[in-house]
Amino acid sequence: MSFSSDVKNELTQSISSACCYKAEAFGMLLLGRAFGLSEISLMTEIQSVAERYSASIRDLTGVTPTMQCSKAGNFKISIPNKTDRIKILEFFGYTGKELALRINLANLEQTNNDCCSRAFLRGAFLVCGSVTDPQKDYHIEFSVTKAKLCDDLMQIIDDLGLKAKKIIRNNSYVIYSKEAESVEDFIGTMGANNAFLQVMQTRAIKNIKNQINRRSNFESANMSRSIEAGLKQVSLIEEVLEKISLEDMTEDLSTLCSLRLENPDISLDELGKLVNPPLSRSAVSRRFKKLERIAEELKAK
Repeated sequence: MSFSSDVKNELTQSISSACCYKAEAFGMLLLGRAFGLSEISLMTEIQSVAERYSASIRDLTGVTPTMQCSKAGNFKISIPNKTDRIKILEFFGYTGKELALRINLANLEQTNNDCCSRAFLRGAFLVCGSVTDPQKDYHIEFSVTKAKLCDDLMQIIDDLGLKAKKIIRNNSYVIYSKEAESVEDFIGTMGANNAFLQVMQTRAIKNIKNQINRRSNFESANMSRSIEAGLKQVSLIEEVLEKISLEDMTEDLSTLCSLRLENPDISLDELGKLVNPPLSRSAVSRRFKKLERIAEELKAK
C-alpha cells in the first residue's frame, strides 16, 4: 500500500462535527468523478474512501448510492436515479443547470479555526488528491477537471495559509506543492496526524543526514587540500635536497623537512604539533616559505 493510500485511510477515520461532516462530503462530491444532473459518481481504488463517500451521502440526504467493485479492485459509486441526484444537488444548493460548477461557500460554515474549510480540503484530497512518500520526495497535489473549480479550491487553500502552485497537465488543472514544509502543513491541516508526524520525522532525519554529508564533504575537501599541499611540500624538499643536504639547512628547517618527508599526508596543524616545541600553523607555513626562497636561490645559481 502506498503512502498516499495510508494518508487517505487515516483521513477516513476522522470524527467530525455535523458541519464539518457536511463540508467533507461536499468536497468529495464536488471534486469526485462527476457531480451534476446527468451523473453523480466517484471512482477510487481505496475501499475506505468509497465507503466514506457512500456513507456521507446516505447520512446527509437519505439517498443510498450503488457501489460496484471491478476485478481490478476499483470501486465505482454512483446515483443511478435522477430524482435522487436532484435531491443531492438541492441539498448542497445546486440545480444541476449551472453553467460553471463552483464551490458553494454556504456549505462551509466559517468558524474561527476554519474547521469546515479544513474538512472540505480533506474531502477534496480523498477523491482527487495524492501525496508522495516523503522517503522518496516531497510532493502533494490535487487534480481538478474544471478551471473555475480549481480557482475556487486554490482560494480555499490560500485562505488556510497553505502554499501551493497551479499548472495545467493533460487537460486537468493541478494544484501542487513540492516544498517539504508545505507538504507537512497540508497533511496536518487535513487532520492526518500520524502521517504528519511521519513526514516531520522523515524530514528531520533527512536534514541530519544532509548535515552529516555536508560536514563529511567539507572534511574530505580539507583532507584533499592537505594531502595536495603536503605532496607539493615533499616535492619542494626533494628539489632542494638535490642541491644541498639536510645538514646544510638550519636545524629548525631541517627538522621540519624531515617530519614532512615522514608524514606527507598530514595538515600543517598536525605537522606543527610534531615539532618540539610545537609550532603553530602559521609558523610552519613561514618555514616552508623560507624553503621556497632557498629553492629559488639554488635555481638561480
